[in-house]
Amino acid sequence: MLGLAGGLLLPLLSAALFPTYVQLIKPDWVENVRHLGLVYLAGEVALVLHARGRGYDPAALFRALPRWSQAALALFLSTYWVSSVFVSLLPPCSVMLSLSWVIHLLFGGAVFHLFRSAEPGRLPRVWIGFGIGLVALALVTLVHFVVLPPGLTGREREVDWAAAVPGFISVRHFGSWTGAVLAGLTGLAWVRHGRGPERHLLYGGVALAFGLTFWTATRAAMLGWAAALPVAWVVAGRPRSRSLLTELPLWCAAAAGVALLLQPYGHGAFSFWRPGGAGTADGYSSGRLTLWLAALDVWRNYPLLGTGAGSSWWLVNVGGATFVQPHNALVQFLLNWGLIPTVPALLLLGGATWRAHVLARRHRDLLPFLLMLDCLLVMSMLEGMLHFAQFVMLIVGCLAICLARDVGTSTRRSIDV
Repeated sequence: MLGLAGGLLLPLLSAALFPTYVQLIKPDWVENVRHLGLVYLAGEVALVLHARGRGYDPAALFRALPRWSQAALALFLSTYWVSSVFVSLLPPCSVMLSLSWVIHLLFGGAVFHLFRSAEPGRLPRVWIGFGIGLVALALVTLVHFVVLPPGLTGREREVDWAAAVPGFISVRHFGSWTGAVLAGLTGLAWVRHGRGPERHLLYGGVALAFGLTFWTATRAAMLGWAAALPVAWVVAGRPRSRSLLTELPLWCAAAAGVALLLQPYGHGAFSFWRPGGAGTADGYSSGRLTLWLAALDVWRNYPLLGTGAGSSWWLVNVGGATFVQPHNALVQFLLNWGLIPTVPALLLLGGATWRAHVLARRHRDLLPFLLMLDCLLVMSMLEGMLHFAQFVMLIVGCLAICLARDVGTSTRRSIDV
């Protein structure tokens, strides 16, 4: 059910609510709902309420943490919102973004609580929902791109197709989603020895995820997936089935070939290489280096507590353009929260991620969740994976599932991070 909700129902609901052909939706409050990811936050709240009915106690979970984790979490929660309330030029927006982190943390605790008692053999079922979700999103996007409303028929090349994927702010965010699912399905194929129809179905899912990611030309997602592959080898050893090395690449190559033939209306956003973009490191990174330096230049005036959540949107200006987030998690944290909350946040995230890798070495069935986590964290250095709710949901969920396998003889021992 968690896989069906997170991988299928929430993305489809978002696609149904936001089937747009423009960059910004009118009226403004609808765009704010989309930008804040309220669909995904509502899903997280629903799971928290479900877990509460099954004995989830956030206070007890906090008390079971090691003392260093308690101190780090307490310091973060007591400081990360200060600039959103007292410094931000748009306090309502900043406060809403800040509150979302409370929901994410409660959601992570709820997933941890529910998966502590889950049978390990049932973990692969989570990926069924994500696989079905990929098929559904591909079909919805296909219909949205081909069956145009009367006002757009004949004007296809005037549409900003990079902003037209239903339910996603841009084609890059869609590619980031499919890239994360690609990493998870690759991990599943790595540890399963499927035969016949089961193997073909799984490899077909990996190929579909690879083809969609390739179609979106999301370089950060491809990089995140590629970075996860050595992790799989180090953590879980060689793939369980040799066909992953001999057969699966052929599936992915075929999917990439189909993707190359489906560039919508010749739009340049669906191409990995752009004319004049590879002359410099800044050009190759689509101006990210300039954006990061501009954001850090703003942050140095508010080093301790930052300028408020989401402040990149109204404070950082590069060549007359503004960005909803600075496309780098570390720069984002420093700009939004400042140094004081960022240090404990990184300690908690780093400690939890390290523990997840340790546990995955003991329990190979955790590898799909670990690879999705690693792929998203690599992408977060180039995209807004720790800004947008749907991606934070995936990161926190993967961490919680991995840490839930650390079950010892007592509650304190079971929560090592």
